[in-house]
Amino acid sequence: MAWGSDANTEEELEKLAAVRGYFEQQFPGASIRDSYDAGRMAQVFRVETDDVGGPRDAVVSTEFLEEYPPDKMGKALIGLRVAEHLRSAKGREVVLTSWGVEERED
Repeated sequence: MAWGSDANTEEELEKLAAVRGYFEQQFPGASIRDSYDAGRMAQVFRVETDDVGGPRDAVVSTEFLEEYPPDKMGKALIGLRVAEHLRSAKGREVVLTSWGVEERED
């Protein structure tokens, strides 16, 4: 698998689209941007809403992305309550790995 700007296989693009779709569903009207962070080997999704919380970052590790097929990605994110973590993060980033979810200081 090649992530980042080289995410060019159909499955990789579908996985990224599934994560983006989850955030679009959980944060209607939000601006959602993503970019690859090679240093962390993760796709970083920035969710910007009009509410007081400011931008929220979800750091999705490539190992997490590789663990689930595109059609199961949304269910995995729901099960891990990623949106709830983002809403309560208050300046911390939410990191997803194959081990689960944790909130870390930016």
